[in-house]
Amino acid sequence: MNSSTQGMPKPSSALYHSEVFRAGLELASLSLPPTQSFLEHAPKGNRHPVIVIPGFTANDRSTKLLRNYLRGLGYNVTGWRQGVNMGVRPAKIERVVQMIAKAVDRTGTKASLVGQSLGGIFGREIAKAFPELIEQVICLGSPFSDTSGGSSRVSKIYEYHNPDHLTKSEQFENENWDLPTPPTTPMTAVYSRWDGVCHWSACMQSQGHERCENVEVHSSHTGMGVNASVLYLVGDRLAQAGKEWTPFKAPRDLAWLYPTGDLFTEFTNT
Repeated sequence: MNSSTQGMPKPSSALYHSEVFRAGLELASLSLPPTQSFLEHAPKGNRHPVIVIPGFTANDRSTKLLRNYLRGLGYNVTGWRQGVNMGVRPAKIERVVQMIAKAVDRTGTKASLVGQSLGGIFGREIAKAFPELIEQVICLGSPFSDTSGGSSRVSKIYEYHNPDHLTKSEQFENENWDLPTPPTTPMTAVYSRWDGVCHWSACMQSQGHERCENVEVHSSHTGMGVNASVLYLVGDRLAQAGKEWTPFKAPRDLAWLYPTGDLFTEFTNT
């Protein structure tokens, strides 16, 4: 375990308790004409397979809107088809790998993985184990830099719902996962200083390679799958499949949706 993560802070209680309300606002904003126009301008896809993995306590229903949007852009999108994600279940992860292998064999192209929160950690570890199958990994609020679980507001809930009351870090260690190490494939880590479940710093890649990037958005944790700026970003990143990888560059007139400075840091750390 990386001892440097032991002192990682949790998000503020105000952010945590407002998660559901803020996610609802993000969902509602998708019906606004300016938002719809913005999303329609995302790059079109090339039909390569995309697997979307839900977060902890969530299933494919939670990613339906994201999958439908990506399907509309032109991707061959499926959910993980393993029911509710309650933690590390090797058999379920193996079935996802089998699904990916079949999709790659059927299409003749590598697959991309999009994972929300814990789903992003699963995506990274699958890409590390099977790089020959994976085009890229996109993580939405995934706390892979926090090996101790100290940055999460739901660690106790996780422990309660898992066999023998194992913590996340104990499960990861049992699988011999080295979470902070990125996959060799292109990897985009999406994080938000408004995240009320996992501290934003836990969702960033601190040491990687030239095809790793961190992209900041204004979003709640649970709302990342219904946040317009996240949807556009995922579509933009997936459009790089089969091309030379380049870092994300926000549209000039919408750069404010993708902040890079220390705005809101004082509030989100309290």
